Amino acid sequence: MECESLARSEAIAAAEALGSRSKILERGPGVFVLQTDADPVALGKRLGLCHILSEWLFTCSPEELEARAAELDVEGPIRVHSTKVGEKKVDLAGISKRVGAIVGKSRGVDLRNPRTDLRIVFSQNVHVGRALWSVDRSSFEKRKNRYMPYFYPASLHPKYARALVNLSRVRPDESILDPFCGTGAVLAEAALIDLNPIGSDISDKMIEGARKNLEHLRLGADLHMCDVGDIGKIIGRVSGIATDPPYGKSTSTKGESIPKLYERAFKSFSDVLEKGSIVAIVVPRLSLLDDAHSFSLAEKHALWVHRSLTRHFCVLKKI
Repeated sequence: MECESLARSEAIAAAEALGSRSKILERGPGVFVLQTDADPVALGKRLGLCHILSEWLFTCSPEELEARAAELDVEGPIRVHSTKVGEKKVDLAGISKRVGAIVGKSRGVDLRNPRTDLRIVFSQNVHVGRALWSVDRSSFEKRKNRYMPYFYPASLHPKYARALVNLSRVRPDESILDPFCGTGAVLAEAALIDLNPIGSDISDKMIEGARKNLEHLRLGADLHMCDVGDIGKIIGRVSGIATDPPYGKSTSTKGESIPKLYERAFKSFSDVLEKGSIVAIVVPRLSLLDDAHSFSLAEKHALWVHRSLTRHFCVLKKI
């Protein structure tokens, strides 16, 4: 199940990475209204956990919907699509037809090629917007590790890898490092949104696997086989870090305990980041952040995976 707080934070972070400040206007189950001057297409291309980006027109109660729709000043012809969040009973087809008749009376209706695609979402309130961008969620499914040349069962799903990259707030053409790059999922998502991905891993097998997967996707990254403690001298300064370090019994740490590995990693992260830069990291328990002495915890989002695993997506800012 997706984590709504993570999806909202991803949207804010992606807008910031595009150089825009944001202000939250409305929120509800399945809906997030953000005031931003970020280009909607550029923003939509970055996001992994969103479905539809729309220009917000208004929020109202169900009883007010048709009256408010009559006041809309939008370019025609129009098309109306209604959806709901949760189990509430709503005649979505009837709503779309009635609102379409109201707005389309003077502007016309075109179900195939409208100038304005109105989206009505029934959540706690009713939210109405003009659709601007549809996130291609199927493309993330196609990049799942099971379909790649090099398979490893602990690999992060591409949509969450994309969210992790966005949480780093790294801007286009800037460098982002995954010092535990594994199969290259984070690197692939960074490359797809025009960042400069750098990956390292202590395992030569993982580095070669990441290379094969990136080549399969026709993407590139700067890859290094090295211990996380050596990234300062081998890789040097980077703009941000996004990583999903090893934390399970199936992962290889060359015999080192997980707490010790994380302690060394945070020291190295501090060496390659400027003040104010961000580490976006996934941890199985928040206590592993106790040794991140050079960082402040800015955000945390819990994503339940199964009975024995909850992934915590965390944003750490270099002090």
